[in-house]
This record gives sequence, structure tokens and C-alpha cells, in this order.
Amino acid sequence: MEETRKPARKRAPAAPKPAAKPAAKAVAKAAKPAAPATTAVRKTVPRAAPAQPPRDEMVRMAAYFRAEQRGFAPGNEWEDWLAAEAEISALVQAPAAPPRKAPARKTPKA
Repeated sequence: MEETRKPARKRAPAAPKPAAKPAAKAVAKAAKPAAPATTAVRKTVPRAAPAQPPRDEMVRMAAYFRAEQRGFAPGNEWEDWLAAEAEISALVQAPAAPPRKAPARKTPKA
């Protein structure tokens, strides 16, 4: 069974609103002096170090740029990757962990 649709009714354009007169309340608010601002204490939050991309992503980008420099000639992908890994390892060396102190030994009492 076929449905019949009624055509959409056209709405008459809305009548323009009359120009607003300045309200007495708005004028009174504008003339009222502003309340003194309260001073808020700001807590300083330490900022985190800027995020660095993961090491794998850095190696991937360095290998890509090496391949680009040689014109993307096939056959040297491993050399590009290994050279990029060596380059990134030299640039980003993890700080060495401080040496751990040996626990103090208890001496047996005689």
C-alpha cells in the first residue's frame, strides 16, 4: 500500500520584534559598583616532562629518513634500520641507575 504525503505547510515569516527599550533594572545594574574580587590562592603544580615518542618510533623515523636519503633503493632496509638503532641509542641513553648500597651486615655477638 502506497503512503501519501501531505506537502509541508509553508510558514509565514515571523513578525519582527519591536526594538528593546533599556530596562530600568539593566541601567541600575550597570550603575552599581562592582564587588571587590576575592584573591584566590593558586597552588603550583609541578609540570610533567614533555613526552618523548617511544624509542621504536624514533628508530622507525630515523630509518625512514636514511632510506629517503638513498632514494628508497631496495635491498638496504636492514642496514638502514641497524644504523638508525645505533644512532638513536647514542642520542637517547637512559640515565644509569645509582649503585645500590649493600645492606649492612649484622655482626654476631660473642
